[in-house]
Amino acid sequence: MCEHRNFKAQVCVNRIEDVDRFVADVSIQCGDCGVQMQFIGLPCGLNLNGAAVSTMGTEARLAIAPEGEVVPPIDGPQGFSIRQYPGDPNGQ
Repeated sequence: MCEHRNFKAQVCVNRIEDVDRFVADVSIQCGDCGVQMQFIGLPCGLNLNGAAVSTMGTEARLAIAPEGEVVPPIDGPQGFSIRQYPGDPNGQ
């Protein structure tokens, strides 16, 4: 049984050109056994003004901006959310 003492992280920064925003997609796995870590407590989907996770919870999607830059408001949708179907305990 792995004690998960070492980790590998990957960050992919994406530019959302239509709304002039940036999103950092972060994933972390155990450096010893390779199991993916899950991000807990974030809504599932994409939030261009905050944070969310992928459907499996293994990728955090974090809205980012250059330091000191004022982020302009977005006209229209600012992301999306995915809700678990009430009758499915596995969220599938």
